[in-house]
Formats: sequence, C-alpha cells, structure tokens
Amino acid sequence: MFMKTRVLIVCLLAFWFHGYAQEINLNGTWNFALAKTEKEANRLAGFYAPDYKTGKFTPIPVPSNWAVLGFEEPVYQGFDKGTGSEGFYIREFSLPQGWADRRVLLHFGGVWASAEVWLNGRALGSHESGYTSFSFEVTGLLNATSTNRLAVRVRQATRDNKFDTYDDWTLGGIYRDVTLEAMPRERWLDYVTVKTLFDNRFEDADLKIRVMVGDTHEPTRPVKYHNPGEPYDLRFILSTKEGTPVARRQITVPAHTGSGREHTLSFHLESPFKWTAETPYLYDLHVELIEKGEVVHTRSQKVGFRQISTEGGVLRINGQAVKLRGVNRHDEHPDVGRATTREHWIKDLTMMKAANINYVRTAHYAHAKGFIELCDQMGMYVGEEVSLGGRHARLPDPYHMYNPLYAAPVLLRSYETIVRDINSPSVIYWSIGNENPLTTLHMAALKLVNALDPTRPTLIPWHSENWLPEEIGLLSAHYWQPQDLDQWAAQALRPVISSEYTHAFGNDGAGGLDARWKAITRHPSGAGAAIWMWADQGIKTPKPGVRNEFNGGDQYLRIDSRGWDGIVDSYRNPTRDYLEVKAVYAQVYPSEDKITFMPGQESVYVPIRNDFDFTDLSTVKIDWTLWEDGRQLDSDGRSVAGAPHTSPFFELPVAKISEARPEKTYYAQFVFTGTDGTEITRRSVELEPLVKQQRQIKEVKNLSVTKDENVTVHAGEASYTFDQTTGHLALATLRGEALITGLRPIIWRELNQSELFITGAPQPGTVPDLNLNTPSLKSWEVERQDDRIIIRAQVEYTVDADNHFTASYKYTVEADGRLGIHYQITTRVQAPWLPIVGMALRSPEKLGNIHWMGLGPHDAYPNKRSAPILGVWGGEAGSSKVAGNKETRWIERTGTEGGIRITNVGYMMHERNTPDEVNILSAVLSRPEKGRKAELPFPQLKTNTDFPMIGEFSIALF
Repeated sequence: MFMKTRVLIVCLLAFWFHGYAQEINLNGTWNFALAKTEKEANRLAGFYAPDYKTGKFTPIPVPSNWAVLGFEEPVYQGFDKGTGSEGFYIREFSLPQGWADRRVLLHFGGVWASAEVWLNGRALGSHESGYTSFSFEVTGLLNATSTNRLAVRVRQATRDNKFDTYDDWTLGGIYRDVTLEAMPRERWLDYVTVKTLFDNRFEDADLKIRVMVGDTHEPTRPVKYHNPGEPYDLRFILSTKEGTPVARRQITVPAHTGSGREHTLSFHLESPFKWTAETPYLYDLHVELIEKGEVVHTRSQKVGFRQISTEGGVLRINGQAVKLRGVNRHDEHPDVGRATTREHWIKDLTMMKAANINYVRTAHYAHAKGFIELCDQMGMYVGEEVSLGGRHARLPDPYHMYNPLYAAPVLLRSYETIVRDINSPSVIYWSIGNENPLTTLHMAALKLVNALDPTRPTLIPWHSENWLPEEIGLLSAHYWQPQDLDQWAAQALRPVISSEYTHAFGNDGAGGLDARWKAITRHPSGAGAAIWMWADQGIKTPKPGVRNEFNGGDQYLRIDSRGWDGIVDSYRNPTRDYLEVKAVYAQVYPSEDKITFMPGQESVYVPIRNDFDFTDLSTVKIDWTLWEDGRQLDSDGRSVAGAPHTSPFFELPVAKISEARPEKTYYAQFVFTGTDGTEITRRSVELEPLVKQQRQIKEVKNLSVTKDENVTVHAGEASYTFDQTTGHLALATLRGEALITGLRPIIWRELNQSELFITGAPQPGTVPDLNLNTPSLKSWEVERQDDRIIIRAQVEYTVDADNHFTASYKYTVEADGRLGIHYQITTRVQAPWLPIVGMALRSPEKLGNIHWMGLGPHDAYPNKRSAPILGVWGGEAGSSKVAGNKETRWIERTGTEGGIRITNVGYMMHERNTPDEVNILSAVLSRPEKGRKAELPFPQLKTNTDFPMIGEFSIALF
C-alpha cells in the first residue's frame, strides 16, 4: 500500500497542468527475472499477461544493468557463441486524473540490446537498437481507473546486436529513463528543431525554427466533404538564460484536419551571444500551441547560436578556426554500469575541462541525453557516433555492413541518433560507425544523416583518404605516427580529426602524445584528435573475483585487459596520463623553454601563447616565481592582453638575479589560472645568463693511490675504493664517513603491462632479470696525471648462456675530490630492447633525503615530459614524492650533515621498496602505446647491435 501511495505522489509531482507537457517517470523499483538459457526463457514466455504471478521475480532498480547487480558475471565484447541471457521486467503504475483523453507516448531512453514491450497484455512492438532512444504510442491502451502493467523482455543476443558490440562491456538491461508523456489527443506539438545562421561578419544571426504540429481530427463530414476544422495559433518566445525575452511572434494557422503540418519561422537577432565550448551561452525558446485563446501544449528548447563550416579544409565554429582537444568516452561507471546519472556526467565534464579537454567523441554510440545537455550547458564539443558496430567485435558475421539485409537497423540507428540531439549546439559532427569499411549501407546512412541535418559535417572513423565521397565532410585516422599525421594534415583537402590517436593503456602509457598533437594541429586543416580512452572500463559487482594489476587489487572490480586504458581510473581518480593530457592540451603556455639575458638586465620578455579559440589572454591570471636552483628570488602575478591564436610578450623582472653564477640554474615558474579559478597549466622557462665560464684551477691536495686487495684513491678528505675483482666502485667516504656503498650497472627492471604490449616485447618469464649477473674483470688500468687519477676497467657480466653484456668504465678522480664516471655497455641478450641503461648507487640510511634539479614532480620520459616542469624537487627516500622515473640535471642525497651530489643530465629511477638505492640513468625506454612502439627519433634502446649504450655522470661528496 505504501509503495502504491508513493508512486501516486511521484506521479502527481511530475504532472504539469494547463497546456504543458505532462510526464510520469517510471524509474524506480521493477520486478525482474533473469533467464540464462532458452529453456528458462520459455518458462517465462507469458509473463506479460495482466494476471501473471510475479512471486519468483526479484525487485530491482531501473535504470540498471543486471550484471552490475550481480545476477550474472559481466561479459566483455559480445558473446562467443551468439547466445546470451535474457531479462524479464514488470512495472505496475497508476495514472493521474485526466489522462484518459490525452495522447500518450511511452519513452525508453535506452535498452540493451533489444526490447519487446507489452502494456496491459497487449503487444506494443519491439525495438532492436541498444543505444538509441525509442517510443511507443499507447493512446487508448492505458487504464485510467485501475493499475497498469508494463512488461518488457530484454534480449542480449539478437541478429542486430553486432551493431552495438564494441571493445567494451556487453551489459543487458533497461539502463536509461522510462517515462510516459501526455499531450493533447487531437492536436499537439510533435517536434521543434532549430538552426542558427550568421551573417558574413558573424555578428548578427537568424534563428530558423521548424515546428511540426500533429493533427488527428476527423478529416471529413460526411465522407466526401472536408471538415473545415478550427484554426490555431503558434506563439514563439525566445529569452535570454536570465529570462528576458529578446524575440516574440505569434502566427495564426488555418485548420488542417487529419494531417500534420510543419511550420517555419525565423527570428533575426543583432549581436546574439554566441555558443562555443569556451562561451556556452544558451537561450530559451518556448513554443506554445493555442486553441480558442487557451495554451493547450508547450515545448521548450535550449538554443545555442553556433554555426559550423568546413570551407577551405578548415573546421570553424562561428567563423573561427578551432582545435579539438579530445578524448573518447564510454557512457559507464563501475557503480551503475551504463545507468549513469547527472552526478556522473558532471564529474566527468568537470574533470575533462580541468584537463583542458574541449571535445568528447561518444565512442561508439549516443550517450545519455542528459550528458549531451550538460555538454550544451557546460561547454564541450561532441562528436556523436551512430552505433554501427566495430570491426573487432567477436561475432559470427564481422562483415554485416556488406549485407543488404541490415539496411533497416543501419537506417534506424542513424535516424534515432540524429533526431534526438539535432538541436544540441555541442554536437558538431556526426560519426558513422567505427573502424568499418566503406560500404553501400554506410553511404545510405551518410545520405540520410546529411538529409536530416545538413548543418553538421560527417566522418567515418579510420577513413582518411582524399577520394572519399563528398558526403563525408571530415577525414579521420587512427594511431598514426607523428610524421604520418604531419604529412596527412599538410595535404588534406578537408578538415582532419584523428578520432583515436594515442592509446592510454595502463597507468603510464600514452607515449608521444605531445608529438602527435603538434603534428596534427600545426596545420590549418588539423582540427584535432581524441585520446583512447577517458576512463578505465571497470564494472563493480557484488561478487568477488580475482585481484590483479588491472583492478588495483579490488576483487569486486572487473577490468578486462582490453579495457584498461583510461587517463583516469574507473572511479575517475587521475593517473599520470591525465596530467600529461592536461599539460599537452593547455591553451596557454610560454612558447619558449629558454631565454638568455645579461646579468644586470632589469627584465626579459617571455612570449605567452594563447591557443584559446575565443578567449582573450587578459582573462587568464599569470603568477610567476623566480628561482636560483631551489632558492626563491622573486614572485608576482598579473595578466597580459592577447587575442586568440597570438603570442604576446610578458615582461618578467629579473633584476633580483644580481650576480649570475654559471654553475647555478635560473628559471621562472609560471602558473596560469582561468576566470573560474581552475589552473590551466604550469610551466618553467629557463633563464640562461650570458656570462663567461671561468676556468677553475684545481688545487692538488693529498691526491694518491693505494693498492692492496682493492684500489683506493685519496683526494683531499674524500676517498674512493674500487673492487679489483668486479671493476666496481665499492666504497666512497668523506672524512672517514661512508656515503656510497656500491656502484654497479643496471639495465633491467620489471616490465609493466604497457611495455609488454609492444610488438615483439618479451613476455613475463621469457627474459631473466639481467641485473642478476656475475661480473668478471677482463682488464684493469690505473693512470696518474698531474691533477687527476684515471682508472679504466672492462667487465663482462654473465646472466646465463643466452644473456650477457660487457661494460667499459673510465673513472676519473679529480684533485678536488670529484669522481667522474664514463661507461659503455654492449649487450647480447634475449630482450629486443632494454627498459633502462645506467648505474645503481647505494648510500647508507643516514642519507635519508633525495632532491633533484630537473623536471618534476611527476615522472618524465623522452616522449612523455609535458606534465613535469623544471625546478628542484624531492622528499624522503622511499616516499611517493621521490619514487618513479625523474629527468635530472643533478641529484642530491643528504642527511643531517653532508651528503653526495650527482651531476647527471639524464634520469633518476628510485623505487619505494629500495630506499637506499638510486639508479642514475643515461637513457630510459620511450613510452609505448598499446601494441605500438615509441615513435622515432625517441630512444628505442635496441639490443644486440654493434653500437654501445653510453653514459656519464659525476659525483661530489660534501
């Protein structure tokens, strides 16, 4: 009784009186049964009957996906044998008063994969498209005075589900809103579509409105004589988002009984607010149907004044060339599967905008209507995709797009996708399928889409050829190397969008993002690109599974290895890739990394690039801090004016650098903040003083060599002991205190999943740990010069019969106590490449702090170094602040008294489980993508060549 009363209250609250649309939301608790086999499904065949007993059904929430609720284990990328479970749903509800004489539509926002629907025992029909919205007319089929029963049978394995199967979870269920909408029964507003058209100067604009009025009045009286019927009025009111009317018109329409009629009308506005992703201004359009002076039906529509053009091969919004900083997104969340909510959409869009993302590709289907509306409201360009299946789906018929039998599902999906979101200004192009061949069915879909909406261009992902038919307005490519993207964008005759261009597999993949982004966007035709993927494709279920690297040890979270590819994790926690995206996509940044100056100079001028498309640089606050190594010299903040796509100069005071010293590093750190207080990015500019290097005369103090079992070199208060059996530096002391306890080569570490996916990469267990080796000294030589002692050694390292390498060392102990190390390593190993090359150094526990000058605080790699910035960084050894792979100029290990400084223009690798060790690297493997090696010319670290891997660094004790 309580539940029925609650439903009635909800219905009454959702009821809008006097001419406005009336809607009942049927979300909530439904009765559900799962049939895992055909035999179980047959037992439930009559479930839609009004008197069917639901005792064995289970109450579940709708919207939802039943696998997420624990009814079965979720399936990834379709069904191997073409069979899947089925869901049976029943919902009982009552109508508010006054609905008996209304026209009523039953709306489903989304059901995967197909829906067969009954109302009060009568079949309404079926719908065979898993990602599009659909409706049934139920006028006259509802019980006005008694309970209504809605029954839905959801099948997963159907003939057409191949169009809705991708590299993602296959999740059955009613996963979007279910509603009932009531309107006048004999005459109503069926749809409202809008189009905005600017003048040649993009100042004034026309709003073109189309309104379809449906009419079911009896057309004749008697049979051969037309009923004159009654005329009606249409009132159009356009208001600002603040509620101020800016245009208003009312027209009288003669009767057109028994037939619908589409009406057109235009509003001309002078200097309207323009909609862009940077300025998402929306007007409110209200259309009222008036009969006999009374408003009987109203529809409202948000309007954004936005016009798209591709003339000259350049993608423009409102006449301005734009760059699309994009990600691909699946409409799902671990807690709810595809039954995502407004909270999830706001979270995603807020985090995307914070990462300077302005474009979402809805991979590979229409996302929830509410998500698209928030893109309109918050400002996000959308490439909306018609769900026509992916080439990687595990299906018995991978060539379905060649089969004329599938014309109906192709055209249905195309139609339903476009008509739902045709008015959304955020949608700037329509995408037809994903990575499909071009077929006759694709051409049919393209022609339909262009006919329904000639205002937006179209593309077919993965097709980049200039010979493509004119119906395709944009070219697309997937996962090309930067040089290929560069050539493509340079010669393209249409705007180009790489709808998948860098794969963020794992937590530290996405190699080469900066190079790919610049290769595309340096050209006028290069409209932009989208990273695969926004979030890890994780689904949480109530039943425990296996803990692994993909789910971070959460046994309730299901992540298939193919879906571990987000720049945020499943719960939207940022990864290192997210930070790289934010930095690469930054619209404001210094366009120079290094600027020279003369000591005593008052200021330098730093060019600041404004890559916004519509925003003046004056809206961005620029905070700066001047540094000498890790010592702050000065700071301030202000703004500078600059139009979009320009590079105005920012005057940076440098007078506080009074006496520039060549051994110091001077730099300015900039922080750029938008008007909403969100940080756009932060960057450093190195300030190089033009001073002459003074040759330092080294005073020889106690420079000597002693030999016994080992060789010890004394230089002042420092001493270095070398092991004559291994050729390694075994001990370094200062005033008798041990500061270094070992130095040895390091060329291997455990490979991560991203690296294992590289073509030709060794799989776990096929290559042993190359650092576990036996050294054998082959030659040894000590040379005394006037102000230095040089030791040369050649050592062979044996791992096993198939893996060995040779290293040649040159140790130079200077008179001032500094030790220089030069090494060359030649390998003969099973691995086709090495992840690292360098030397491992150990220090006692008392040197518990590590700092470095270089890029930080985030990890850096040769082809992934946009997020970290130049500065002095550090923390406690073994802490998260230090652990990782850092690009360095110098490294210090310090304690309460003294320490060591390592001068190394290369990298430092430090692991939390070995706090006493620092790996001083000359080279690290460039970051790969999923299944793709790093692009040239970034380091490949190939083995089994005749070219040695070379490195050098120096150590000073203090």
